[in-house]
Amino acid sequence: MSHLEADPTLKSYADIHGEWEHREITIFGAVKSFIGQLGIGQELTKVSMPSIFLMPYSILELAASRYLKFFHLLSGGLYEADPTRRMAIVIQYFLSCITDGNFTKKPYNALLGETHQCFVRYPTYEGEGTTTARYIAEQVSHHPPVTAFRIETTEGVSMDASVQFLAKFHMNSVSVLTSGSIIISLTLKDESGKEFKEEYVIDKGLPDAIVKNVIFGTRTINWTDAVDIMCQSTNISAVLHFDKNEFVNGQICVINEETSDEELAATVNGYLNNIVNIEYHEAGKKVKKSKKKSKKSKHHKDSPTDTVLLESGALTPNTTLYPKQADFSSLNIWKEVTKHIVDGDMASSDIVKKEIEDEQRKRLKSAKEDEKKERVFFKFDEESERWVFKGFPTPN
Repeated sequence: MSHLEADPTLKSYADIHGEWEHREITIFGAVKSFIGQLGIGQELTKVSMPSIFLMPYSILELAASRYLKFFHLLSGGLYEADPTRRMAIVIQYFLSCITDGNFTKKPYNALLGETHQCFVRYPTYEGEGTTTARYIAEQVSHHPPVTAFRIETTEGVSMDASVQFLAKFHMNSVSVLTSGSIIISLTLKDESGKEFKEEYVIDKGLPDAIVKNVIFGTRTINWTDAVDIMCQSTNISAVLHFDKNEFVNGQICVINEETSDEELAATVNGYLNNIVNIEYHEAGKKVKKSKKKSKKSKHHKDSPTDTVLLESGALTPNTTLYPKQADFSSLNIWKEVTKHIVDGDMASSDIVKKEIEDEQRKRLKSAKEDEKKERVFFKFDEESERWVFKGFPTPN
């Protein structure tokens, strides 16, 4: 990945906070247009949203921002000898992805075949040199809308996902639902120095969320429901429960191979916008601390301690960089729509957005989407029923 070069002229507003996030929705024509398309339980990815309701970026850009920002946290798992604490590191990373639950507006619905590429660089866990984490995403299905993406680092950490994000309208509230798992892979070494892969399957890319009072009243946003994480090679699982006010609680359990019973290894509880605590327990055996001592790096302060799993205010986000983009990339497709939204020109944004959506309808009519099981960077695997990564593009 050393050949990756950033284009300083490119940026994504998914990485930037701005006043567009909190603009009052006061254009009655836009509201009337929006409400006229809705019914109870209406799935919002099938609705042409007026620009006043949109963030100035695609769902592919939003996924990159969420999952890359603190990807360096997973590096600690490569140097942690205790499997329970490796699970804790994976949980810490997952929670870091949702410390920002901003659903005040929605991103663009990605077009079929739309792509997005970016990367981050950060110091290696041992403090010598840098690690590059590269992200590539593609909208592999239009109905249902499925986003596939891959993150891969030079250290031996990777993430694969093919997930579906849905938003449904319920009169004065919107529910945000996620389906499809993500798989985190760590390249570890056994006692002889031989490398092996350890996989963590997270059953949902994000917890579900509920946005209340979207039309009138004081708007509130809460994560809801539960998320399960499983590592089959270590027989360790975790469940995280989410509640209002950003509260999370959960457990890490170890399956006893002799009795097949689950034994409690650790408990988790706290607030995503503040501190999430962890308490380790004996699960048939004492939790061993890693004997490996690593050199100091600026990211080590983010690693979980014996009592604190996550301190959101102390996290240091990575800076996202953007290489030259393909023609059918998010940054190119939505460039004019984004410019108009940021400038506050919603009328012009709606015109350009309608042209893009009309062009997609023409493309979909000329090809049977269901028959296409292979995209540019991903292909559908019938056995696993997942979109699997084919490989990064070869540089010119």
